[in-house]
Amino acid sequence: WGMPLLRDGMIVGAIGVSGGSGEQDETIARAGVAALH
Repeated sequence: WGMPLLRDGMIVGAIGVSGGSGEQDETIARAGVAALH
């Protein structure tokens, strides 16, 4: 599961997670993005 990191509408990086179920990976990826905001 991956999520882009955006700043002012531009992609400046990404977070990728794997190893769990799709739902677990999504939860962790979203938590990572939230922690950076």
